[in-house]
Amino acid sequence: MRPLIPIITTLISAVATSPIETRQESSYVGYLVSTFSDALPQVHFYLSNSNSPTSFSYSNGGKPVLASTVGTGGVRDIFLTTNTARSEYYLLGTDLDINVSGFSWDKATRQGSRGIVVWKSTDLVEWSSPSLQTIEADTAGMAWAPSAVWDDATSQYYVFWSSRLYSASDAEHTGTASLDRIRYATTRDFATFSAPQDYVAEPDTPLIDQEFLRTGVDSFTRFLKNETVNQVYQENTTGGLFGSWTRVPGYLRPESPLEGPAAFADNVTPGLYHVWLDDYTQYVPFEASNLENPSWSASSTSGFPLGLKHGSVTPLTQKEYDAIAAAYPA
Repeated sequence: MRPLIPIITTLISAVATSPIETRQESSYVGYLVSTFSDALPQVHFYLSNSNSPTSFSYSNGGKPVLASTVGTGGVRDIFLTTNTARSEYYLLGTDLDINVSGFSWDKATRQGSRGIVVWKSTDLVEWSSPSLQTIEADTAGMAWAPSAVWDDATSQYYVFWSSRLYSASDAEHTGTASLDRIRYATTRDFATFSAPQDYVAEPDTPLIDQEFLRTGVDSFTRFLKNETVNQVYQENTTGGLFGSWTRVPGYLRPESPLEGPAAFADNVTPGLYHVWLDDYTQYVPFEASNLENPSWSASSTSGFPLGLKHGSVTPLTQKEYDAIAAAYPA
């Protein structure tokens, strides 16, 4: 998201006692990467070559598929979400353009946009015009790296993002803010939202870049970036997203600063999972098979595109894959 201090998905709160389970769908035939670039803060699509989790082609002739015309006019940290029926799709993004005259990261965290950019589609091809939806309170300095998860039990989405908060008496946000934390709200249509609340807020650790990986009915893995050390760590739960979490010791790749995890299950190999980490210039892919005691090793980069930034990876059905390939050919 930003040089050396940047920024992010399913909700079931039932209690489970089973260990982490494998949860993968054989009906998926490929993957879609939704991302942006620093030079062009717009929505870019990359479609997998067959069902490869690391080999992709730049869609739409190597040009963005969508551009924001609201808010700052720039959009970063792209996230694609859908419901269980896959009858609707939403693209979300941070309303932020770092290329504008007079930009500074300090200003972006104090008087940044408290809204997210939203597009809607029913087929991944025809998209609505962008809308800017305010999700944060007046005390927030910004709303960054949105992600969302559909919850069948309540027929709504849970939306997550990163922010920092200022005192209610500090209307101009000139004082000292809280540490970065993960916030959330609920929505059924991405037009109206519940009041924002803290999801993960540590008293001594600034946290951003949350990403969830669902591994069972009530079991999840999540990844968070500790901004103090600029490293991503992992936690697991078998009690739903609002259950108790167990920290995996250490960090995924402690030898270098990394951020913006994108996590997804392999479509072909049961029990294999992927995490892409942004090294502040582009994504680097890693994989592991044991999420309780993981050893995240570097994935093959044969066919892996250069320049991918903080985004999301979505498994695709044959119908979805064919539609995107036809509408946005490489």
